[in-house]
Amino acid sequence: MAYSKADFRTLTQQLHQSLIAQNGEPLSCELYATPFSHGSITVEYDNGDQDHHVAEACNIAAVISSIGRILSLPRSNIACEEMSEVLLLRLDVLREYIRAAIETAHKGTYAETDADRMVRRWAGFLKHPSEYVFAHRCLSSTGTTSDPPAIEINCAFLASWDKLKLYERDQKKSDLAHQIVSVNFPSIAKIDAFFKATANHINKLIAANFGIAQNA
Repeated sequence: MAYSKADFRTLTQQLHQSLIAQNGEPLSCELYATPFSHGSITVEYDNGDQDHHVAEACNIAAVISSIGRILSLPRSNIACEEMSEVLLLRLDVLREYIRAAIETAHKGTYAETDADRMVRRWAGFLKHPSEYVFAHRCLSSTGTTSDPPAIEINCAFLASWDKLKLYERDQKKSDLAHQIVSVNFPSIAKIDAFFKATANHINKLIAANFGIAQNA
């Protein structure tokens, strides 16, 4: 199951509710107001003007904005289906940026949530196809039954896959080769949970940076 136009519209609303501040900017831009941001520098130009720049604020904001563009781009259900995997991979980029920002600035404080874990698993599976490239995915979308029945790839499947050792993961993907598989991407509610978890990470990073300032 991929996402539809209606799903993308809902996800756009949820993205804005969680990760866009009241001023219309991505939530991470609020890191500009926090002292002691790890990637903070002051740039002085030839004319004497100075600009305060926070790398993590800008880079995370760019990823959030790109997710918004992905969600607003498709004009048909087919286009949304085509962009579903791209969306999941981009969510994982956001997850990685958030993790890196927190762990670099406040080592040992990043706590992976269930929503983070879900995105990481899907991206890891999609980025490294191995013999999964020989699985018959498109046949499951025709609505016909098969014997043996299609193997369902969903969040539960990937949760079990994530617990395997690397060579066992490759073997599990090999088991999908030449089989009919049905792919059911995470529900809209699970993606929304990821948006909320990401917002929580950013807000905690902002609070931690302010905490450093208060203790300085």
